[in-house]
Amino acid sequence: MSIHLRQLCAIASTTLLEGMQQPAALLLLLACVILTGLTPVFQFHTLGEAGRLARDGGLAFMLMFGLVLAATAASGSLAAELDRGTAAATLSKPVSRSLFLVAKFLGVLGLVALLWAGALPATLLAERASEHAVMDAEEIGSRSDALTSWLMLLAPGAALAVAAVLNAVRRVRFGVVAFLGIPLTQLALLGLCGCYSRFGHWTWYHLDLNGRVPAAAILILLALAMFAALATSLATRLRSGATLAVCAGVLLAGLVGDLWLGQAAALSWRGLIGGLIPNLQQFWLCDALGDGGSISWSYVASAAGYAATWCAFVLGLGALALRQRDLG
Repeated sequence: MSIHLRQLCAIASTTLLEGMQQPAALLLLLACVILTGLTPVFQFHTLGEAGRLARDGGLAFMLMFGLVLAATAASGSLAAELDRGTAAATLSKPVSRSLFLVAKFLGVLGLVALLWAGALPATLLAERASEHAVMDAEEIGSRSDALTSWLMLLAPGAALAVAAVLNAVRRVRFGVVAFLGIPLTQLALLGLCGCYSRFGHWTWYHLDLNGRVPAAAILILLALAMFAALATSLATRLRSGATLAVCAGVLLAGLVGDLWLGQAAALSWRGLIGGLIPNLQQFWLCDALGDGGSISWSYVASAAGYAATWCAFVLGLGALALRQRDLG
């Protein structure tokens, strides 16, 4: 058991490091964080609730960029190794194909989780930076948190600058340091914003953030884990473009599945498809946060059980496909 665990950790960590060094992964993380930070700047309507557009936009960016990263990372890691023959060299050692597939999935999931770890604080900061109503003795109206907006946009540049300096001085890997630095700078800014109010006044430490967002973000992370499992299984047979297309199709079908699969009989072909395709409406609950609503943690726990079961099922199919593939 200890040998298998060491093999699992070694392959998963190698996959994670290789994924962080890919320029596409860094660009996806940068785009996700920067676009989330720009959402309050281009907010022209509050949608009936202050900060709602920034919150929903940040969660949407988290889902879309995480899906693309999962598909490209799985294809770049597993499919490319199968084509080059390096996977055959690994599997020629006492490493089972099922363990190899699960380790690749864990590496891809770790990469997606790092993107999520950068997107979540960016979403919280974007909602804080958006326009909110002001009613005090000095001013009545609405104002945005300009200081937080500027810091959000400067933080990724600071992470890249530190990575470039460390690469030049210490010869560390630029991609790895930059990919880790962007979430860390967002988390540092998240802690710093407790030192000042939304309107730029220094105050006693108080995190003026929406504490209801993390539950919705965790549901999106569970959905991304399902897409990581699907992309890893598809990468045993398909290339990057086809894998991304299938994942996008599953996303669309999962979001609209209730419209044409909800009333299907259990023993019909529609019912079978409805059972196989994940019901992503159960993971996209942005509307539940509107008007002060919240998501219970018991619901998050039950969704985690559903996601784990679906991941195990899809990875089982992927292990079967990999076992039947000729690696010669």
